Amino acid sequence: MRYYAVYPISARRVRPRLKLNVTVREAVWLLVWMPRMVALSDRHASMAPTGGKAAALHAASTRDIDEQAALLRGWNQTYDQISAGPFKGAFLEAQLDGVLLFREVTSNALHQRGHLPSGSIAVGVPIALCGNATFCGQHCDGTQLHVFSGKDSFDFFSPRGLDIAGFVLAESDLHGAFTSDQQETVLSTLLYPHLRPVEPRAACHMRRTFGDICEVLAESSECAIDPLRLSLMARDVTDAVVTALSGAGSEKSDISPAKRARVVREARELVVDSPDRYASVEELCRTLGISRRALQQSFQETLGLKPTAYLRAVRMNGARRAIKHAGSVAEAAALWGFWHFGRFARDYNVMFGELPSEAFRRYRPAHGMKGL
Repeated sequence: MRYYAVYPISARRVRPRLKLNVTVREAVWLLVWMPRMVALSDRHASMAPTGGKAAALHAASTRDIDEQAALLRGWNQTYDQISAGPFKGAFLEAQLDGVLLFREVTSNALHQRGHLPSGSIAVGVPIALCGNATFCGQHCDGTQLHVFSGKDSFDFFSPRGLDIAGFVLAESDLHGAFTSDQQETVLSTLLYPHLRPVEPRAACHMRRTFGDICEVLAESSECAIDPLRLSLMARDVTDAVVTALSGAGSEKSDISPAKRARVVREARELVVDSPDRYASVEELCRTLGISRRALQQSFQETLGLKPTAYLRAVRMNGARRAIKHAGSVAEAAALWGFWHFGRFARDYNVMFGELPSEAFRRYRPAHGMKGL
């Protein structure tokens, strides 16, 4: 088995796409891609930061199921191979402050058993799961979340060609991320491993968040030691998991027009005052003391927009103004909660009809372009 730290990876053409419905050919291709990523780390390991607060991206490939089971450290896993044929496994891990992300690919059907460390909760979202599979006695069809808890062991009969992304957080961090109502209705359901229904959009957001973070960490050695960007990434991971676990909810919300308008006004003020904190609906709901449904209704009835669309526009406009005075485009983007600078540049171009670097040069011609 080979296991390395990766700093950074610039080979965009070999990066896999995160999507649920992948072909067998694409699954095999991923097993080819991962060893190449591991090999690339040989040339970049010397760039890893030493000391201090940093993030790390690790990749590994193996042909031994016991080695594969040990890659998720602390999970006390045992794998038994069920289907015939040589085994190939791949593993990718991104370590942020307080948050662990991983992606695991296995070629053969397996019986996986394990137990998370106490106080931990993990949520897995399948990228490819086809064939007969059960998780803790429940049938898997690739559309559910796999919830793992440190309070009990799990059994997973995984199919051939499994590809799954996972998010591991401390139970205490999740507790603080939920609203008071969600702490009572959602947290109590996470005590034991189970399959959990999830809205397709929320599952897609989890996959995209995972892919974005791995992309940024692999391609930017500076990001690995940038405390602000790391904090923004960890925040977005937690928000993506909370959104998926809680769902949009079916609760009714009947609030007056005056209160709806006040909710919209207060939400905007929070985002403007603390843009690096209030980039998600969940954080706003916690501060305002309302449900996600109530926030959605307030924005929809008052502005005719979803809260996520409006609040993202507020942050984008804030970044546009910050570019006029910031020392770099990257500084302005991070100030307003954007840590994926490539996506920020694309979205900025769509919103304002120019790249942020072009705006920076126009506002600060004497300083030239920095950051993006």
